[in-house]
Amino acid sequence: MSAPPAPGDDRIGMLDTTRGIAVLGILMMNITGFGLPYSYDNPTVWGDESAADLAVWRFMALFFEGTMRGLFTLLFGASALLFLQRHTANANDLRPADLYFRRTLWLIVFGLFNGYALLWSGDVLFYYGFAGLALFVFRNLSPRRLLILAAIFMSLQTMISVGEWLDFRETQALAQAASARQAAGEPLADGDQEAIENYTALQAEFRPEQENLEAYVANVRDSYASAFGVLRGDTWFMQTEFFFRHGIVECFGMMLLGMALLKLGVLTGASSTRTYLAMIVIGYTIGLIVNVAEVRHLEGADFSPQALMDVLLTYDLGRIPMTIGHLGLIALLCRTPWLTNASRVFAAVGQMALTNYLTQSLLCLLIFTGAGLALYGQLARHELYFVVIAIWAIQLIWSPLWLQHFRYGPAEWLWRSATYWRWQPLRRAPAATTQVSAPT
Repeated sequence: MSAPPAPGDDRIGMLDTTRGIAVLGILMMNITGFGLPYSYDNPTVWGDESAADLAVWRFMALFFEGTMRGLFTLLFGASALLFLQRHTANANDLRPADLYFRRTLWLIVFGLFNGYALLWSGDVLFYYGFAGLALFVFRNLSPRRLLILAAIFMSLQTMISVGEWLDFRETQALAQAASARQAAGEPLADGDQEAIENYTALQAEFRPEQENLEAYVANVRDSYASAFGVLRGDTWFMQTEFFFRHGIVECFGMMLLGMALLKLGVLTGASSTRTYLAMIVIGYTIGLIVNVAEVRHLEGADFSPQALMDVLLTYDLGRIPMTIGHLGLIALLCRTPWLTNASRVFAAVGQMALTNYLTQSLLCLLIFTGAGLALYGQLARHELYFVVIAIWAIQLIWSPLWLQHFRYGPAEWLWRSATYWRWQPLRRAPAATTQVSAPT
């Protein structure tokens, strides 16, 4: 039986730093889901639609929408491959596969806990656990084949969005034709009333009635039990219907891309400066052109349901290049000598990414729901970012301090112990000195 690797062995600094930035960045995007009802894509659903709120939405949509999740997902693919490579090097039997599947299945458990106990319907751990089970069969593919498969899955995601867009337009056309006949005083044909009702229900998904939103907010703020009563339905939808319609395909695409980039040396910092500069220039150029067009379209149409469906057609064409651009920028920053100390702090956050991700859910549970301060729906969109900054400060301070005394974050320790079926040593030996790995 192969022993688990020692903590800190073969850590890749750029991976840890990128993971730290990604987990902090995910909160920057998730905060609207934690603090506002159904307002992630549409800033006009809840609140006063102030200039500050629209400016914040615009900035996030242009530069960060989908990109932090993208980084986090491709890093998971890379980490899964690293785990298998390191254990395969130390064993010639089925032990690496056994450990890998056990490790991945436990991630599903963490995702269920995050979704149903911490009440975060936007959890990604459940997605990573399920999608990660299939990554095992791709571990030995060449970077070229991994890139081809990643492109196929990303294209499939866009095709799914095209299908949904066509369904929406058909529902809209049928309802509009029926409404026109009704307005002209003509008798409704068979199916006309159903078409009108279907379109009305579809529109309500994009912009729920104010009284329904107010009731929803009141339940989330009342108590933990009442919050669970309404939020568990959101979690169930996200971990079932939405996952199988969108999540699993998106995860596969980005995870396979992460595996390819690891094998190519991009994620380890081994690529040339020219490569990273090309990632920045090409990624940001394409991404910003697409994102600017989407933002202009949404604002010009006053965030109508049709406009929200339209931007799904180009969503991945904007967010994936932007994700690549961010990755190139992080790689160059990791090579900047005067940013070494900052990179080490982000690396500490990244080494405790699972703990920090779950802690974000816990803190937001206590801040926004009836389990604590009950601020759900009470802060404007721009005010939510004061909460983000406060949580960032906590995690940037506590992560390196924790790792001075302990080998892993609490959740990482529990995950490792469950993977190896025995308790792992947590506290560092008194004589040991802590060194958060510097970026490669």
